[in-house]
Amino acid sequence: MDGTIILISTVVSAMAALASAIAAIVIVRLTSKTIKTYNEQLLAAHDQIKVTQAQTFNQVRPVLLAPANIDGILSKVSGTPLLQCGLGPDKAIVDGLQNIGTGPAFNIYGIIFGTPFQNTPPRERYVIWNYNVLPPGTLGKEITLSQGSSLRSETIIGGHTLYVPDDAQHIGCIARLTLTYHDIFGRKFASIYDYQNILGWICVGHIENLEQDIYELDQQEPATQQSNQFFYNLRKQAQP
Repeated sequence: MDGTIILISTVVSAMAALASAIAAIVIVRLTSKTIKTYNEQLLAAHDQIKVTQAQTFNQVRPVLLAPANIDGILSKVSGTPLLQCGLGPDKAIVDGLQNIGTGPAFNIYGIIFGTPFQNTPPRERYVIWNYNVLPPGTLGKEITLSQGSSLRSETIIGGHTLYVPDDAQHIGCIARLTLTYHDIFGRKFASIYDYQNILGWICVGHIENLEQDIYELDQQEPATQQSNQFFYNLRKQAQP
């Protein structure tokens, strides 16, 4: 009798253990399915947030056009326009920039380089430095170009050098203008144009979400840092 009771007890215990194991498996499967469903919903919500955010950003996205007329920095040889470098501020004057986007443009900087000479990247440049804020749909005032930047023409912005490449795709292009600017959210953009001696300005591209703009890149140049340090020390010495 005692043996029968022990056997029944053992069988019951085994069945209970089996039931517990089955229940654990079911719970694990249900939990895994629940987690998977939750993760899928989370990813879908994240994608929707990105879409909504992009739509919001695009509603106030600035887009800058190059100056319509740059005759002030061009010379003509046998009727063909060429970029004339080294002009003083009294002559290096071009038309203003235009914002054809849907939002204002802030912190506007630009730089113009020509073409390589004997496979050497150009050094002469013209710069647009801290141009006025441009509301959407407006044409800014004319620009007096300067040469006050240490940024090298080999610098890459948005996958493009600051000078016109010397290749078959850029025949007749005599200058490249790179503009960087911010939107109202602080996002950084670039607009890049090549000036072709017959066609005029050709859009190379509009780049979003830059890590650094022209001003920030210029501040990293050793020559700029030395100049900043020199004027800082000069100011400190002049203080009583």
